[in-house]
Amino acid sequence: MAFLPLLPLAVALLSVTYVEGQVPGFGKCPTVQVQKDFDISQYLGLWHEIERFPFVFEAGKCITANYTLKSDGHVRVENSENVNGQAQIAVGDGYIPDTKESAKLLVRFYAVAPYAPYWILKTDYKTYTLIWSCGDLLGFGNVQFAWILARERELDPAVIDELHKLAAGYGIDVGQFSKTDQAKCGN
Repeated sequence: MAFLPLLPLAVALLSVTYVEGQVPGFGKCPTVQVQKDFDISQYLGLWHEIERFPFVFEAGKCITANYTLKSDGHVRVENSENVNGQAQIAVGDGYIPDTKESAKLLVRFYAVAPYAPYWILKTDYKTYTLIWSCGDLLGFGNVQFAWILARERELDPAVIDELHKLAAGYGIDVGQFSKTDQAKCGN
């Protein structure tokens, strides 16, 4: 029983190991505002990844996300990337748990995995979207993910700057964003 006080530390260390490649931080997740009056039907369709926080599951180029509505009201999330000339596809399930905050989705990619936050901070539906996710680690730290997606393979740098400023205003470390290679992707 002498090891019980060390259990929270062990769980935290295991959690940090598990999320290798994401952006860890100290303290609780920052407080953010999500898109007001989010309309999932306008959001559906194909998006191209422009920038992202480091993410262990995304190592390729030409990364896209395609969102389609399922008959049960959930959203099918199909992420695709090109890794060494080979298409890699991951299919997930998302849903809106509270229609009063419809921009706060939950998404998972494996049936045994818990759903994780997938929050739309800002979108105009036609050009860009800023997505953010954060999970608390026992109240001592957090793990953050963020993505900037666009309907086209390129996005006006002024729009990217605007989205960076919005995220930074919430205390999100925008220095963690890296550009996704969308060159020579075909269609």
